[in-house]
Amino acid sequence: VADAVSRAFQLFQAQARAKGLGFELISDPSIPRRLSFDAVRVRQCVSNLMSNALKFTASGSVVVHASARSIRAQTYLVSIAVTDTGSGMSDEVQAKLFGAFVQADAATTRQHGGTGLGLAISRHLARMMGGDVTVHSTPGLGSTFILTFEAGDDSASLPAAGAAEAADFYPQAQRRA
Repeated sequence: VADAVSRAFQLFQAQARAKGLGFELISDPSIPRRLSFDAVRVRQCVSNLMSNALKFTASGSVVVHASARSIRAQTYLVSIAVTDTGSGMSDEVQAKLFGAFVQADAATTRQHGGTGLGLAISRHLARMMGGDVTVHSTPGLGSTFILTFEAGDDSASLPAAGAAEAADFYPQAQRRA
């Protein structure tokens, strides 16, 4: 999970720098080293959330926080929260935000472009993976979009070697901050 989120994060670092925004990735140590999930779809969802956060944040920062908690034997609920200091949204806008071809208003479409499909697609993919995409937002204070999805615990497939040897055997599983 940390690797999938880190790869998406790296794609947007230059954009954040160009806008003068703080951009931080926090991978909680609660995330098991080896989880099975659809990495392509997760990166697609996370990339959409990061892209939107950077697009709608004029100043301040965007923080991405990944964590996981056990929900039943061998299964985790992974949570990736993308928090921005953008303009925020009213409850009215939040209520319609996940509909296809929906954006906050016509001015948003003119200013930022886009089709209004990203959040609808991301929510659909998250729900297919046993999770969801939700939003918490306050006008003038920013927004937090949270992607959740289920992932299976693959740690039993690690060799019975020490942690350093396992990290060498599975370099893609190394944690990055």
